Amino acid sequence: MKKYILYILLCIGIFSCKEDTLELYDSTQKSLNFAKTLTDKNGSALEIFGPEEDYPKEYSFNAHFLGTDANDYIDTIPVRLSGLIDYTNDRTYQIRVNPEKSKNAIKNVHYTLNETQIFRKGLYQDSLMVTIHTKAMDETSNYKLYIELIPNENFESGIPEYQYVEVSFTKNLEDPPAFWTNSSKLNKLTYHPKKCAIFLEISGITDPNWSDNGATIQLDYWISLATQWFIDHEEYDENGNRIYFDE
Repeated sequence: MKKYILYILLCIGIFSCKEDTLELYDSTQKSLNFAKTLTDKNGSALEIFGPEEDYPKEYSFNAHFLGTDANDYIDTIPVRLSGLIDYTNDRTYQIRVNPEKSKNAIKNVHYTLNETQIFRKGLYQDSLMVTIHTKAMDETSNYKLYIELIPNENFESGIPEYQYVEVSFTKNLEDPPAFWTNSSKLNKLTYHPKKCAIFLEISGITDPNWSDNGATIQLDYWISLATQWFIDHEEYDENGNRIYFDE
């Protein structure tokens, strides 16, 4: 009988992967792995599935950088097949969120994720989608999902290091984002999470690493609007002191 063989790099643990080449994988064993980028013992990226920007080790975001109209955020996580491609039938596979390794996230409140997923026919890579409900997040907590692949009648357990993936998310601005500390004008101001939140609403910045060389009038304009906002709205810090943006 003619066999269709998939190729995958076989790793004997994360720290002893073979050369960066693809080897034949046993087509009789059907398994799934989260397609992600790990590092070897020297700290070098193991991009066995593709570029790290397409296959990150983990997924994370701060909801404040999604824009003011954001309600739900969807992470699409690639899942790679090892074994025989089924060109005829969709196949179900199981996942679970490990409660002991996750943090603060409540199902159907902070996130939605089906425990039964479908690996579609004819594909060697499919994806699962986890929906994060950003409106349900508070301003101080950090959240994490530890998602695991669970063997079932269709798929055996795959490579251990690729059987889980982490999704971290927050709406916490307690620490100044990079765009604030890297700005020659913003970093001269006393930082407060409320200042940063209002500035993000006014500016519409969605890149945590956004930068400005200080020579444009756009940043000055945003700062003036934020300054006026705090004049018009009385906001106080944890010690009862009124917050002014330009201080």
